[in-house]
Amino acid sequence: MQHFSSKHIVALLAFTSISFTTACEKAAPPAAKATAQSSGSTALPANLIVTEQPAGAVGVVEARTAGKIGERVAVIGRIGGSRSPFVSNRAIFTIVDQTMKSCAETGEEDHCPRPWDYCCEDKKELAKSMASIEISDANGKPLELSLESEGTLKPLMLIAVEGTLQSTDGGSFLVRAERIYKVANDPLASKIK
Repeated sequence: MQHFSSKHIVALLAFTSISFTTACEKAAPPAAKATAQSSGSTALPANLIVTEQPAGAVGVVEARTAGKIGERVAVIGRIGGSRSPFVSNRAIFTIVDQTMKSCAETGEEDHCPRPWDYCCEDKKELAKSMASIEISDANGKPLELSLESEGTLKPLMLIAVEGTLQSTDGGSFLVRAERIYKVANDPLASKIK
């Protein structure tokens, strides 16, 4: 049987501790590291949802024709425009001008399982009637959270958004939201799940 001196034991323990720490750091999944580094951008700003509608809010179609990049805009629309109007891991979603009718407004309740996708509307007209809304952190990056699972906003909800127009390239229309108002007396409120 081999005997170790106390120096050997201390050295062996130190080596084992260092090896174990290094292995644990290497084994940590990249997502865990990213979450730890960006943990400040995973909650909605406290003052985002407001109780007063922004003054002068206009429909998406009107805002698209009149807005200029960098200008403040106030736009009103209904959350929807596709099967999944919310981006899964970023605070980005789409709204649709009220001139477009969702399947929930056709009177045929069972016609469509996802009435917020506007599947009965002409796709070209729908594209011209949509706006993307982004909720960003202090650095202008979209918050890393799923608004759908967060639960404050839901498909078909009628909202007014106040913010800055970021882009109109290629027909897109992106508003960086600073305030969001859930429109009171929404006729579709009972159909929003």
